[in-house]
Formats: sequence, structure tokens, C-alpha cells
Amino acid sequence: MSLPESLERAASELGGLADQIRPANGDPQRLLDELSAEDAGQLLAWILNEEPEAAGELILVWGEVEAGAAILLALPDEGIAKPGRKLLRKARHRLRSRGMEVAVSEQPAKSTRRLRPANDRWQAAHLSAPDFRGARVGYLVESHPAGGARLFEIRFDEARGILDFKIYNAGRSKLRGFLRSLTRGTGQRLFEVGRDPLRALVRRASLAQPIDRPLPTSFVEWRSRLFSEDLETAQTPGDLVRGALARASDKTLEKADPTGGLDTTLAEIREGQLGPWPPKTAWVGEWMTKGREATEGLEGEARARAIESWLEQVTESLGKETEPKLLSRHLDEMAWIRWQSKAESAARDLLAVSEGVSHDDEVMRRMSRARIERLFSSFLAELRVVQQSALDGADVGTPS
Repeated sequence: MSLPESLERAASELGGLADQIRPANGDPQRLLDELSAEDAGQLLAWILNEEPEAAGELILVWGEVEAGAAILLALPDEGIAKPGRKLLRKARHRLRSRGMEVAVSEQPAKSTRRLRPANDRWQAAHLSAPDFRGARVGYLVESHPAGGARLFEIRFDEARGILDFKIYNAGRSKLRGFLRSLTRGTGQRLFEVGRDPLRALVRRASLAQPIDRPLPTSFVEWRSRLFSEDLETAQTPGDLVRGALARASDKTLEKADPTGGLDTTLAEIREGQLGPWPPKTAWVGEWMTKGREATEGLEGEARARAIESWLEQVTESLGKETEPKLLSRHLDEMAWIRWQSKAESAARDLLAVSEGVSHDDEVMRRMSRARIERLFSSFLAELRVVQQSALDGADVGTPS
């Protein structure tokens, strides 16, 4: 991220300094004119902590003028993470090699908005269950260098990429209360998860981003820090439950009978408790049109046969539209939710069906049929009812 972009982030997150940071328009020299020594020190500490890649330019320019050099020499190391400390120490070494020093009495007054020590970290991660399309919401929380905490809200879908990415700054107690309200009771909507498994899942979703829908700008700005390539081999929640249950049973889940929990899984899909993970909306609309055309003017057995023929065609089409690996991942991730809910047997059933989806054509076909019956349940009810004219069977008398 460039220095102007980093300064804009700083203006947003250090709200009390926004009116001084933004008029500088990204110019390091002008920042010194706009900011007091105390506030310049706070901004420098934030940049060193949050955007060390951009801090080098700021340090270089400030080191060339007396006011900036004084801030570099006076800023305490306390509360600055290792990458920023290294940059700051190198800058101080250069300044001192040129004979520049600042007496203690000349140091800028310390800000009352003190940064928390680097080891005072609050990190948390929570994840929702997938909705009917497979979309989920993840929350990452971390300490804010200027106090309080920062919450990242990510809505994503492994098939559709990153749908939304928002950042909130608030007090720790407020954020704890928000998360607690969603993780307790019978209406639990969030489940606590490891930070790396959640980040790995979000990164994997980002790689599926369609060309015609760019990644959210805020996600791009934070991608290198939160969702880097280092996570490529990290386990997702679905990977975690698969490994844990395989170890617990002392055998690999690949050897489990995929039909063991299939009937239960199919029933859950038909009842709307699972999936049905529809393809694009346009695909659904096209097949509804075909269904109406196939049954137009037909009644009785002829209409029933036409509906069944249409069902077979749309089921086959859904099978072709579905990537088995993606469907298997949906089931794995739902198994993790069941595991978190202490429903280990149900989690095992889903993992066994997940294996069947990948290796058994009959399991895949039955899954497709159940998904279609759920996806088109209202439409099928409409097709199976032949609308009669309001005058059919009515006694309207004899014409005079």
C-alpha cells in the first residue's frame, strides 16, 4: 500500500487526527506543518505498526528536516511491533551518525492516547453456519494500536468469492458484548474458530472471485496482511473436523460407508435444514420456464409424466453444474458446525456423504435430486395443480 493510501487509512482509524492528516494530501513534509509534535508521534507510531511497508518513505522525508528528526529520535519503542521498530532504529542510527540528538527535555510530550504494548493483543475469530447458498460471515478481531479493538466482518462464499468486507473500530467491551450475543443460547449464530483456519477459508474463497465482480477495495488493502499466500497450506474448519474425527475413530473417513447417513442428509436437504446450494439465479429461472413449457395444456397422467421427465432433466443439469469438490467442501464445513454443536455422529455422517459425492455417481445423483426438490418445491406445487377456469362446473343457466 502506498503512503497516501496508508495515511487515508490512518485518517479513518485515528479519527481525532483526520482533520490534520487529510489536508496534507499525502505529503510527508506538509504533515509536519499540520500536526503537533505529539500528534505527529502518534501518527508515526500507527504507521510503523499498521503499514510498515509505507513507513519508509515517511521516515526518509522526516529525517531530512529538524522537526521530523526530533520526532523520530523522541518516539519511544514501547508499543511498536518488531518490523516498525527495526525501521525506526535504522532511521535513528542514520540521524545519530550525522550528529543529531534530542535532549530528553526537548522530547515531545507523550500522548494521553497511549498505544498498548505490543504483547497486549486481543485476537478472536468467529464463523457463522452456511446459508442456503453456502455464504458465511466471518469475524476477525484484533487490538487497535490506538486503543480499543478492530473488527473485520467478512461475508464470503466459496463459489462466489468475497461478497462484502467491512471494518469497525470500537471498545473491547462493546465488541465482546456483540460477539457474546451471537455465540450463546439456543439462537447461536456464530461459532468460535481458530484465526488461521478462518483466514485460510476466506483466502480460498477470494481465489474464486469472478472476473466481472472485483474484490472489495478494503479487502484488497488488507489482503497481504490478513490473507497472505502463507495460508495456502493452512487447514480450514472442514479440514480440522475431518482430521479430528479420523483420529478419534482410529481409521480414515475415506473408508466410511457413504450411504450410512445419506438418507438423513437427503431428508435435511428436502426440509431446508441443509443447502440446497443453487447455481446462478438465471439457471433457476431458465428451468422454471422450461417446466411451464413442458406441462402447458397437459392434465392427469400426461402432466405427471411431463413433470417427472422435467425433474430428471433438471436433476441431470444440476449434476453437470455442480463441482463435486465444492459440494464436498460445503458438507465438510457443515460437519464442522455439527462438531462444534457436540453432534459428532451427525458430523461423521456428513463427512461420509462428502466422500461419496466425490467418488460415487449414485450418491451424487441422489444429492442432486434432493437439492432440486428443495430448490423447486414451491414451483413443483404450482406445476402439479391444474388451474381451472372460474366458470368450469358452475351453473350459469340457460341462454334465453
